[in-house]
Amino acid sequence: MAAKQNLIQLLCDLIALPSVNPEHETQQSEAPYGEGRVADYVQRYFQPFGVRLQRQQALPGRESVLVWVPGADASAPPVLLEAHTDTVGVEGMDDPFTPRVEGGRVYGRGACDTKASLAAMMFVLRQLLEEGASLPRGRVSLRRGCVLAATADEEFGMTGARCLVESGVTFSGAIVGEPTALKIVAAHDGQMYLKITAHGKAAHTSMPQHGVNAIYLMDEVINVLRRRADAIYPQRQHPLCGSPKWTVSMIHGGTSEHIVPNHCEIAIDFRVIPGESCQGMLEEVKSWLAQDLDAAALERIEFAEPHKTEPPMETPSDHLLLRGMRAAVAGVTGDAQVVGVPYNTNASHYAAAGIPCVVFGPGDIAQAHSVDEFVEISQVEAAVEILKRFLLESAASLS
Repeated sequence: MAAKQNLIQLLCDLIALPSVNPEHETQQSEAPYGEGRVADYVQRYFQPFGVRLQRQQALPGRESVLVWVPGADASAPPVLLEAHTDTVGVEGMDDPFTPRVEGGRVYGRGACDTKASLAAMMFVLRQLLEEGASLPRGRVSLRRGCVLAATADEEFGMTGARCLVESGVTFSGAIVGEPTALKIVAAHDGQMYLKITAHGKAAHTSMPQHGVNAIYLMDEVINVLRRRADAIYPQRQHPLCGSPKWTVSMIHGGTSEHIVPNHCEIAIDFRVIPGESCQGMLEEVKSWLAQDLDAAALERIEFAEPHKTEPPMETPSDHLLLRGMRAAVAGVTGDAQVVGVPYNTNASHYAAAGIPCVVFGPGDIAQAHSVDEFVEISQVEAAVEILKRFLLESAASLS
């Protein structure tokens, strides 16, 4: 009972530390923005154990924290346990940073996305350290060490993950914390944000024949993309992630009711399935427009450089990381489900660097970013036991 209360308190402590991602205002770190308060807490939590603690700047004033827990075999690359410390905004929420424990759940911003994963990872490592995991002759000894990375800026730029990869640290595998309802995510989509601009010619709306309507041009662009994607994307199926997806998510055009618009811009969110690439999808879209628009229209269409290109992630079903996680989950819950998901995570960057990954954690993605965000306490407790089993029983077998 004491362990359960300590785990719940840890999660509540993390929720009570505002860490909203400021998105475009990347250097904003004053409350409620920025991850510094959580980073400080993680560091204090592990300082009594004398393990190596490292701060890694993701953005000015916004840092990730790495906690190094050594194993008996110092030559073996460690396992990465990773969870991001930032959250989305709190619009529409009442008192989002005052955690509420009610009906077997913990409520608050970040409860499931992903402070529950972070709490489970922190708690299991503290248990192992208290049992002597960091000592070669301790009562409990990890054969393979692990690194907890509490990373900044996942919700917007994934800068913390990028910086960790660029630091050159090698890992035998990575468990990336996200609300998967304790299912093991072995594959997920990549993501690309693309802006397309149509350049028209302004004219008085009483004589529209003297202008070129940029909104009409963009309508042609959207129609081409809809027709082509609707015909082609359903034919391309990944066994876990399904087909590619695209959404026109923003549109801006025109300056006045009585002026033919000379400018129209759309933003598109593309979801890229494993086995495909953001660059390949971009070239495909350009080829569709080149083939289907007339030359005059095509000359007025401009592509911006994509400002988000996160690659898809996939780990083979027979990989030792996946097999070990299946055994650990089945040992605790009796049922290990391996799935794919359409959303994107920091695992994109670890997988692209050659690190085998799974995405795993307590909570349901349906609750992430919601105004009544919560996590089931029973899932957080189970996640602790699953991670502990994996680290003690399966991690050593990773190559």
